[in-house]
Amino acid sequence: MRIERKNISRNLLKKGFVKKEDKHHIYFHHHYKGVDTGIYTFMSHGKKHEDYDRKVLSKMKKQLKLDSTQDLVDLVNCPMSEDRYNEILREKNFISVD
Repeated sequence: MRIERKNISRNLLKKGFVKKEDKHHIYFHHHYKGVDTGIYTFMSHGKKHEDYDRKVLSKMKKQLKLDSTQDLVDLVNCPMSEDRYNEILREKNFISVD
């Protein structure tokens, strides 16, 4: 399984993430109700990192507090909505309801 970096980037931005770049990486910080939750992941700028394999996706899954790689695939391929992702984070007490 491989997912293109541009698809990950485009779809995380649709799900409440804010993009920040530095010289080597592209960071995606999750925001909920306008506040940074402290949950983030990052990707490399390099040409050899134009798509990500299962190993890297597994690391991203952990960074984004998801239980399975399939959950991450659903998040970045859009079956999982922003509301559902936030619900998962609330259930795990990473964000609060108020």
